[in-house]
Order: sequence, then structure tokens, then C-alpha cells
Amino acid sequence: MKVLSILLFLVPLSLVAQKELKTIEVSDTILSITIDRPGDLYVITQGGHYQRLNENGELEILYKHIPPTLFDPHDGSRLFAYYRAKQEYAYLNPSFQVSSGFRVDSAFVIQPWLICPSGDHKLWMLDVADHRLKKINVQTAEVEVEAEIELGVINDVKTISTMRDYQGFVFLLRPGDGIYIFSRMGKHVRTIKSPTISSFNFIGEELYYPENGKIVLFDLFTAETREIAVPGVIKGDIIISEHRLFAASPTSVTIYEFKL
Repeated sequence: MKVLSILLFLVPLSLVAQKELKTIEVSDTILSITIDRPGDLYVITQGGHYQRLNENGELEILYKHIPPTLFDPHDGSRLFAYYRAKQEYAYLNPSFQVSSGFRVDSAFVIQPWLICPSGDHKLWMLDVADHRLKKINVQTAEVEVEAEIELGVINDVKTISTMRDYQGFVFLLRPGDGIYIFSRMGKHVRTIKSPTISSFNFIGEELYYPENGKIVLFDLFTAETREIAVPGVIKGDIIISEHRLFAASPTSVTIYEFKL
């Protein structure tokens, strides 16, 4: 398949007032940070600590479990976690208690690599065995979409570190390479190349990721790109909301005032 080329319209670098508010030290190595729609931050550590912090950095909930392969807090009321080693996935309530847990059904996927939610009752699954993306309706127990990922697009799906569903697209991250975007029917539509990319997230209709001392925001519907400068001391994963910027180091999270 020929990769579609896109034009990126660069908007002048935004000037954003950013004031450091607080740094939270974590007594463990941070694996990932992410955010729910209301703006609460979730910190997952190597030792299996799940922490939810409000926008001011105040700890709201602490939970201990094995670290997930993929964690998606969605709207904050129904959290999703996938555990590759056990081939299980679970929905957690806002207190991190398991409201429902499931084994991955081998009738749908032979060798699962990643699983992420798509709405309330559907899942995207990335299958290593047959190199396919599959969308499963868990209520009706049927495969709604099944699409092979063509060689030349991604030759080894085991190089994919995370998968997300957002605004009718599926996003696969290959660290050090870029973000691969697929349609709701599992068709590869574009790749955002970046040799330094290690994480991404969404705000409104934009996908964003940190790169070389800035945040790059990519509009999912117009393909326009804009950039936001961040303080030079920031390295690692970055999460933004309407009022906050959260920057993770290996063992801490620093919170900044932020205006998009």
C-alpha cells in the first residue's frame, strides 16, 4: 500500500504563559501518565501503583496492582486496563475497583498484542498471529471489522507500544518512528513521522505529542499542525488540559499553568 502523503501547515509558534506550580515526587519509576476528560491525571508506575491526581496535584486515589500493558481512563467513570501477560482486560470504577474483568477470547484473536476500548461495548484488538486489526462487539460477540495491516506499513506489530481509539480513528505508536493512523474500517490512512516520539494524547480535535522542546498539535480533520513552546527544562512525557501542563520525569510529575 502506498503511504498517503500529507501537507502540514505550520502555524507560528504559540506564546504561552507557563508558570510552574508544583512538583510531585513518586517513590517509583513512572511508566506512563494520561488524563481523563474532566482533567484528572493518572500516573502508573513500574511497581504497579495507580495514582489519580487532580489538576492541582492533590492525590485523590492510590491503588496497587500489577502494572497494565495499556491503560485508558476515558471519561473517568469507567477506566480500562489491559494485561498482556495474563491476556485479561478489566473495567475499573473511579476508585480503581474492578467492576468487570474478562479473559481475552481466543475465538476473536489468536495472539493479542494490544487491546483498547472503542466506546462502551467494543474493543480494538491487534493480533500478532495474523497481523490484523480487529474490532469486536463484546455485547453481540461478533467481529465488526477485520483488516490486515499491510507489510511495508508496519512489518512487525510487536514494535507497537500503544493503541488508542479517538474520533473514529485508531492510532498505533511505534516509538522512534511515528504514529500510524487507521480509519474506523482498519485502513491505513496516514503516518505522522517523528524519530523522537515516545507518547501522544488528544485534546479536542487534535492529536499532540512532545518533540524537541515543544508540543506539536495535529488537527485530525484538516491536517494542520501548530506548535507550542514549553519550558526548556521539560523532558519526557507531557499531558495538557485546558488549564494545566503535566510533565513527567522518571520519578516525578511537574505541574504548570497552561493556556492553549
